[in-house]
Amino acid sequence: MKTRTHRCGELRKAHIGQAVTVCGWVDVKRDRGGVVFILLRDVSGKVQLTFTEQHNKALVDQTREARHEYVISATGKVTERDAENRTDKLATGEVEIMVESFEVLNTAVTPAIEVRDDLKCDPELRLKNRFIDLRRRPMQAMLQARAALVAAARKTLEAEGFLDIETPILYKRTPEGARDFIVPSRAHQGQFYALPQSPQLFKQLCMISGLDRYYQIARCFRDEDKRADRQPEFTQIDLEMSFPTRDDVMELFEKVVVAVVDALQSDARLRDMDWPVLKAGKLSLPFERMDYETAMRDYSIDRPDLRSRDLRLTDLTGWARTCSFNAFKGTAENGGLVKGLRCPGMAEAFSTGQLKNLERDAKGMGATGLANLKVTSNPAGNGGALGGGIAKFIPEAEQKAMIAAFNAQPGDLLLICAHEKHKIVHAVMHNMRVLIAEKLGLSDPAKFAITWVVDFPLFEYREEDEKLFASHHPFTLPQKAARVHELAEISRKGREPHPVARMLHGGVKLEEILALRNNQYDLVCNGVEIAGGSIRMHRTDWQADVFELIGISKEEANKKFGFLMSALDHGAPPHGGIASGVDRLLMLLLGLDNIADVIAFPKSATGRDLMIDTPNEVEPALLKELAIELAAGKRS
Repeated sequence: MKTRTHRCGELRKAHIGQAVTVCGWVDVKRDRGGVVFILLRDVSGKVQLTFTEQHNKALVDQTREARHEYVISATGKVTERDAENRTDKLATGEVEIMVESFEVLNTAVTPAIEVRDDLKCDPELRLKNRFIDLRRRPMQAMLQARAALVAAARKTLEAEGFLDIETPILYKRTPEGARDFIVPSRAHQGQFYALPQSPQLFKQLCMISGLDRYYQIARCFRDEDKRADRQPEFTQIDLEMSFPTRDDVMELFEKVVVAVVDALQSDARLRDMDWPVLKAGKLSLPFERMDYETAMRDYSIDRPDLRSRDLRLTDLTGWARTCSFNAFKGTAENGGLVKGLRCPGMAEAFSTGQLKNLERDAKGMGATGLANLKVTSNPAGNGGALGGGIAKFIPEAEQKAMIAAFNAQPGDLLLICAHEKHKIVHAVMHNMRVLIAEKLGLSDPAKFAITWVVDFPLFEYREEDEKLFASHHPFTLPQKAARVHELAEISRKGREPHPVARMLHGGVKLEEILALRNNQYDLVCNGVEIAGGSIRMHRTDWQADVFELIGISKEEANKKFGFLMSALDHGAPPHGGIASGVDRLLMLLLGLDNIADVIAFPKSATGRDLMIDTPNEVEPALLKELAIELAAGKRS
């Protein structure tokens, strides 16, 4: 085999007259009788090889050996294509190689899937034949974009003085919100490692070690239920810094995001792709900020899609307390929530059957129903009236008050949900808002609406067992650490079984506890959280206070986090950081729907690697060596 001089996609008019050698896969072969064309493909692109009987008949005959997906090497002279044969579909479309010699380097069987850009087939078939799937241009371009994204993040962080530090993969179980993957130890039978859900504790230890600025392109593992935006193993851009304010971390990460988008938009290798990031304009700094309360009030979710910014929700709870419709009134009087969505100009956009389907969807999320009302023209000329199933139960004055609350106009559709559980109302109304935004054409994937969401609750409350848990993670610094300490002291002195009961007995209201805020910040783009972080706890007394309120005893804290508590005792600096999922961020920028499409070798929806067939069974001797015995009915 002759030494390759160029890659296929590199050849241009500037190379005309040069003798070159290229290698790659046969993409297409066309025999025109006396003239044979082979389109040769490698990761850089495609180039046309031309064989003519006039130039070398024996070579034309030899091309019969070359078939689809064969690997060949070709040597020849770069020439300009005839005007009628030029194409702008290829970067090399103005030139071709007049082949003087070529060699079949390897043959190929017919692949199970076609190597074509617009491939449509069973996703599991693609995963099973991933090594073939990755030959396709969209997949190779995706991996080029992924590499460019990571390189841009690295360059930005290193320019800011961050040090790339690896943290352990064999880890320890920590309460981070998902199930851990467990690894048995042969040397310590009956004991286990866990794979890290994130490097959270180790990056804090880096700050305590005085390393000042850490980052890592970190592998993370979570045994979660499968969704389109989840994989059991994933990658994140992870960073931590000492002595920061919240603004320092946020402003730094804004630079990373802008650098990533600029890198993709300026990468010449990607110009042939039809991705949202390549159509979008440049990002401008600083990014918008929105507090959690505003996000929940206006959009019923803490990661709002602001492409449809003006499609806001309306809180009708105050109106409902004095209304005549008992379903709304009773919900409001019992501490529930009543929220509605004004759908501008959509009074006739849904049929009766479609409205019933919306109600069915709401009930599927736990709601008792979904009311719909149409704002009709009013002969009296005083701003409209309501029509629809429940309109007859609402007097005219109350109708006017509702219309005013929505700032509604004739021709609008109003969707209303009421329930004593606020979470159900938020879930229903968020989903209705997403549906209406799409129907109104407000979800352009080439538009990136980015905002920070800040001032999250410190705790969430689980009614079934009357317990608090950290809304972010238990290492996040409260905004009012002194008040948290006072509450922890009340809890420590109480005799009730749970911290919440002890605080309530001590005269603290649940509303006050849930009003506490933390130093968390999430970066949201088009309704997707693309990064999240917080200022951390750096004092053991503050950390112990939070552990007390979420029901982690001193003994349990020492068992699970003894190394961290000890480290905090040795002069921990104030510190904070952020992490961004590389896979999810890239999926958003490329306008894809499944995270598997931005990972080279992903798992299937059931968590299996279909190509190498894993997870799989292991031999009984290994299980015995690990002191593991399978439950009855489970094969080894």
